[in-house]
Amino acid sequence: MITFSAAKGSACSVSTGSVTFDVFPDKVAKDTWTFLSHPEEERANKKIISWPGEYDFAGISVRGVGQEAGRQVSYVCNTENIRIAFIDGPILDWTDSDIEKIGDIDVLVVAADNPKKVLALVEAVDPRVIILFDVKDGDLAGTAKVCGVASVQTVPEFKVKPGSLPQDSRQVVVLG
Repeated sequence: MITFSAAKGSACSVSTGSVTFDVFPDKVAKDTWTFLSHPEEERANKKIISWPGEYDFAGISVRGVGQEAGRQVSYVCNTENIRIAFIDGPILDWTDSDIEKIGDIDVLVVAADNPKKVLALVEAVDPRVIILFDVKDGDLAGTAKVCGVASVQTVPEFKVKPGSLPQDSRQVVVLG
């Protein structure tokens, strides 16, 4: 089972059967696996992933996808037979080449930044689950609305089990 938890100052914290990692935190916790959206020249912690490329840790396969010449990095993770994409704000325009790099996605964790750009990304990758997280100067209500949510209701955590993803519909979750 994979658990996505709201985390103050982060997009979310993700727990699998083997590891927990933080996604897009404001501050990096010591000795915690961490995904950053902007490359760091010097890593104070060997568990920080911040560059485009391929990584493996604790049974998780990770691909960092760079945009704007690698200045902003998004991630695709494969764990427990579920493909998860993590996209931080500001949401950029995704080219066909960028979309090919992330491939088919089961769960899309995305900043509730720009409703039009989020909608374009959702339509391109067609995830079964969308997890929105609020960002400064974002548009949570507008982004939730274009994703099909009439009123925003946040949850502290969301759990996904292999084989339990919606097949004929899409589920939208707002972490908070």
